[in-house]
Amino acid sequence: MPTWILMIIVVMFVLSPLANAIGKAIESRASRPSVDHDEEGSQRIAGLEEQLQLLSDQVHELADKQDFLTRLLEASPELPVSAEPEDRIG
Repeated sequence: MPTWILMIIVVMFVLSPLANAIGKAIESRASRPSVDHDEEGSQRIAGLEEQLQLLSDQVHELADKQDFLTRLLEASPELPVSAEPEDRIG
């Protein structure tokens, strides 16, 4: 079977229905009415934004503390590391 006949068959039975389905999906999506945001959704989004801001502030605060501890450890003289702790509990 020549390759051009095989290509015609693939286009007719595979690519054409696929392109048709994609076109219908795009058309149906464009014809849908836009979603109106209700008051409850707006309040939920505002609450999420507030929580996200609080989380962001906490992350920045932790980063500042970590930077401080890193600078403090770099500035301190080296302490000897012992294999056994000197004072044990128990």
